[in-house]
Amino acid sequence: MRQWQRWSSTTIPSLIEPYLAYWRLSGNFWDVVNYELPQCNCQSSRQLKVLCIQFNGSKTVDLMVCPCVPTAVQLLQMGFFPCAPLGPTLAISLPVLSLVRQLFMCMPLNISAWSESLEAYLGGMGYEVDTKVLHVACILYYDHTFLFLSVHCCPITCLSFMWPMHPF
Repeated sequence: MRQWQRWSSTTIPSLIEPYLAYWRLSGNFWDVVNYELPQCNCQSSRQLKVLCIQFNGSKTVDLMVCPCVPTAVQLLQMGFFPCAPLGPTLAISLPVLSLVRQLFMCMPLNISAWSESLEAYLGGMGYEVDTKVLHVACILYYDHTFLFLSVHCCPITCLSFMWPMHPF
């Protein structure tokens, strides 16, 4: 199974309830939630080191990985989101991800700067990217995302922003 298929069909659905529970217990990521690592005696369990990034630095966590308690669920219950659906070695704290999400929702859109930055970054890795094509793709992605948000998340707010009321 490809990674994106695993994310969408298995990992993300299994994380919805633990995420909501953590969000509720932490008071919208305000409080630290104490979490004890599960004790499992499966024959198939193994140890996994995960680097966890937080606002105040990073820490390495040793997890016991087994089919009984998936790694992604363990990390989420600790307040981290895994960077891979299976065997992640990096996780980001939910408050950091919440801040990043909010920044991206509120920052002004500058597709040209983003496209050129991505082109420079990928160019440094040896890839060639046509900025014009990337620019058009970003505009289409932004338009699609904005339309999705306006229909599914906040139709009144987004639609009034898209089509402001003008007195005639």
